[in-house]
Amino acid sequence: MLSARDKPPEERGAAGLPGFAIDKSFFTNPKGILLEVELVFGVIVVFVFVYDAFKIYQAEMAPSPTQGDQ
Repeated sequence: MLSARDKPPEERGAAGLPGFAIDKSFFTNPKGILLEVELVFGVIVVFVFVYDAFKIYQAEMAPSPTQGDQ
């Protein structure tokens, strides 16, 4: 049996961008769920690193009140 990939371009039809189609069944199997969790965890870790870097930058660069004019 021929699939859509085996057919010439004229017979396939305009289905948008076939290389960028989302396989909805992928997100329901264990590998897809693991990928979703990994992405969410990665976003949280990046947010924590950015927040920590901002706080360190703010603490190091902001003048402390005890430094005043001496």
